[in-house]
This record gives sequence, structure tokens and C-alpha cells, in this order.
Amino acid sequence: MLKMRYISLIAVVLFLTSCVPVVFFAGTVAGIGSYKYYQGVLTVVYEAPYIDTWEATLKAVDNLKMQIKKKEHDLTSAKIVAKQADNKTVTISLKYKSSEETEVNIRVGLLGNKGPSDIIKEEIRKILFE
Repeated sequence: MLKMRYISLIAVVLFLTSCVPVVFFAGTVAGIGSYKYYQGVLTVVYEAPYIDTWEATLKAVDNLKMQIKKKEHDLTSAKIVAKQADNKTVTISLKYKSSEETEVNIRVGLLGNKGPSDIIKEEIRKILFE
């Protein structure tokens, strides 16, 4: 019993000190296959075609009142660099995974910020699936 307590304590300490990647998976959110937040980047796999996700991302950026500084895309990848009202840089990269899956990486600020990244993720999801 004491051994289990020590193992649990070590696991909690590693988790809280970020020695272990913070990973979240959501299978219950409509349209999202999985997502994780790691080293300042929120990675989301949307169950949607690449071009639809690209268009939804552009609309989400506009809806969230961000100013686009740079945007580029080709057949399998895309990137948007924008500024938020607080002047933080937002970088959103898209990658074709399959005909029905697109990976999106979201970084807010230089080191990343999970809260605003989640807001962007949800705005894209709403546009795609509601």
C-alpha cells in the first residue's frame, strides 16, 4: 500500500512539474478525433476535409477579431499568422491527414497559451460542425 502511495505521489509531482507531457484526448466532442496540448502548441485532429478546415480556420480568425499578417496554403499544408487584440502572435498550421481528417496546430504567443488556443479550437469546431 505504501509503495502505491509513493508511485502516485511521484506521478503527480512529474505531472505538475511538466516532466511528463500534458495530453488531453476528446472522443466525445463532435468532429474532433483527438487533441493534445504539448510544449505550447495545441494539436487538434478535426474529422473534416482539409479545404473545409482551411475555410473554417479563416472564418474563425475573422470571428475572433484577429488581424491576419500572413496566410499561405497548398494542397496538403497551410499556415496563418495573425495578431490578437492584445498584440500576441497566433500561428495556426494545417496539415492534410486523409480525405476526412485535418491536423491543426495552434500556438498563441511566443511560448504558447492554452486558454486562447482552446478558444480558437472551439471556434473552428463550431464553424465546421454546427
